[in-house]
Amino acid sequence: MVKIWDLPTRIFHWVLVSLFVFLIYSGNWDDSFMKWHFYSGYLLSGLILFRVLWGIVGTYYARFCSFVVSPIKGLTYLKSMFKGNSTHFYGHNPAGAMMVVMLILLLMLQVASGLVTSDEVLWDGPFYASVSDELASLGAEIHHKVQLILQCLVGLHILGVVAHSVLFKEKLVVSMITGNKKDLGNAKPRGSINPVALLMCVAVSVAWVYYLFGLPI
Repeated sequence: MVKIWDLPTRIFHWVLVSLFVFLIYSGNWDDSFMKWHFYSGYLLSGLILFRVLWGIVGTYYARFCSFVVSPIKGLTYLKSMFKGNSTHFYGHNPAGAMMVVMLILLLMLQVASGLVTSDEVLWDGPFYASVSDELASLGAEIHHKVQLILQCLVGLHILGVVAHSVLFKEKLVVSMITGNKKDLGNAKPRGSINPVALLMCVAVSVAWVYYLFGLPI
């Protein structure tokens, strides 16, 4: 086995899964959950901020430069995957990389729109009063539509993981828990975690979340 996913990346992934499920539930339930929906959104924003920073200074397979590809390459990989002749990747394959980028960008948009949105009953986003009515209305519309898009993409992501696991007998879920994948002898070294870089990423993300929690809603 070879080490691929570092601990911060794995923690990010599973905390993101938990927050996403809770946010969907709390956002579509009654108003009694809305306070926690906002707070969970704050945590999500800090988590996404951490992942963006870690994608710059993290270990090799966590860095965007190691896996981000053009959409054309992602689609080409999907075609070859279903034909059973795709290339093996230790980190994110091109299709997975395309999904990661789309999810991060859409989650950023979802968080930003939520910060300026009001339910027009009890709860206002922390920046709702700072924007025009037109922008707040646009934010609410975006927040609703992006939620649906995200749910579809997450569903596709799960299907992709299942398909990849069945076609190539590779336990992707297990590898995102243990951080390890089967070594075929040509893996690039993951590298060690830089504790200073990790501390800085955590500090910036925590500071941002702390700031949001201090704002009225």
